[in-house]
Amino acid sequence: MISLTNSESNLQQKCVAYLKKRKIYHVNVHGGGWGAKGTPDILACINGDFVAFELKVGSNKMQPDQIIHQRRIVRSGGKHYTPYTVKEFIEIIEGLIT
Repeated sequence: MISLTNSESNLQQKCVAYLKKRKIYHVNVHGGGWGAKGTPDILACINGDFVAFELKVGSNKMQPDQIIHQRRIVRSGGKHYTPYTVKEFIEIIEGLIT
């Protein structure tokens, strides 16, 4: 059985590969002790907009510290999304580009 962590890591790799293919500026934030707790997985600039993605799989939900970042980003005029699949991620990107 694949753990949710592995699945989220796999989803993140596929989403980053898509951004690279589209030549969209992004920062792939890795978890660990160095960054601010709850920082979204991917930060990008799309059509001049700050866009954050907190990737989730299965029944996984955002944690309280992730919700705090979401609120701060939106309050600051940025966009925040929580896609659960590569297809959903791509649809969000395509919607922002057009």
